[in-house]
Amino acid sequence: MPDVKFDASASIQLLPIVMPAPAALPLGEWHGRGLCAGEDPDVFFPSRGEPGTQARQICAACAVRDECLAYAIGADEFGIWGGLDQDERRKLRRRQRRKRANVGCKTRQSEGAA
Repeated sequence: MPDVKFDASASIQLLPIVMPAPAALPLGEWHGRGLCAGEDPDVFFPSRGEPGTQARQICAACAVRDECLAYAIGADEFGIWGGLDQDERRKLRRRQRRKRANVGCKTRQSEGAA
């Protein structure tokens, strides 16, 4: 093993470690037109186990519900967005992925039969 000597007078330069921040999806112009604008945010972030009934009622009547739901699915937001909570949106996302995968399989099968 080589003989290693440490020079206490040598300066050590530490480089900063920079972690990229998660990229937040832009809300879009639809956000300001939502019926939730001006409502108490706590309505849309119910305590664990609470159904968020008031938030769901507001979302059901909202003209930008589809845009809101699409945003929340893409951003994996917490709380009630587009009338669904986080677990419901994740289930919806899985169903949408399965549906797209099944359509892709059927398309490839029909192309192979030609």
